[in-house]
Amino acid sequence: MNFFKLFLKYRIIEILGFSFLILGGLLYVFIQYSNETINDLNTETIQNFNPEKTQQISDTINNTNDNPNNLTSAKNIIKSGTEVTIVNQSEYNSDPYQELPANFKLYKKSIFDFFDDNSPKVISINEIGLKSDIKELEIVDLGNSSSYETPKNIVGHIPQTVNPGEKGKSWYFGHLESFIKKEGNVFHMLPKIPELMKSDPYIFIHIKTNSKTFVYQIYKTQVVPKEELVLDIESEYSEVILVTCVPSFLYHSRLLIHSKLIGTY
Repeated sequence: MNFFKLFLKYRIIEILGFSFLILGGLLYVFIQYSNETINDLNTETIQNFNPEKTQQISDTINNTNDNPNNLTSAKNIIKSGTEVTIVNQSEYNSDPYQELPANFKLYKKSIFDFFDDNSPKVISINEIGLKSDIKELEIVDLGNSSSYETPKNIVGHIPQTVNPGEKGKSWYFGHLESFIKKEGNVFHMLPKIPELMKSDPYIFIHIKTNSKTFVYQIYKTQVVPKEELVLDIESEYSEVILVTCVPSFLYHSRLLIHSKLIGTY
């Protein structure tokens, strides 16, 4: 009887050890797959960022349908991870601004902008079905240190960064998912943007204020380890950067979506 109990004890230990070995192997494969997946989230549109030229293309589309042979083909090089994709866009077949509101116009700073209330209120990206209110994040005292509060079911704006239309980089944070704290998943579709950029380099972020809506064109996506994330606020342009955690369940990196201001409506 004692022999049987001893035998059973060691068999249980063997089964548990084998189970942990299998689970460890699966976890290793999952981590490796996740790391490879987030590499694909590094994407950049390699082109001269010139909204004036793009507007000229848009105007040409509307006025030269009679002689399309006079138009050349526009090319955008999309760099994704280690791959490079060339997106050919026929200038007489596709208007990059055709999905924007009719009253959209290229942004030109005016002295009257000083009197506008341009604090961000609502953010939307039509291509991924994103629409959310924006909250100014507060600093939380953690005792020996301080940190910004986490946005709960909403997109959070770092108030020390610029407002829409202002020169510099404006930072916005949102959860990819939040299984434990239940703080929402407002940015759960953000990792889809790099793949969308391979076929369409014209993806826009709309930020609504009390005075107007600002339109930013996404030009780059980037993944950085969370410990290397730095809130750089300097830029010669007006930029918006969206941030969320990746990959799912691990969250050891941050996905950054970079965009530049092109216009308002």
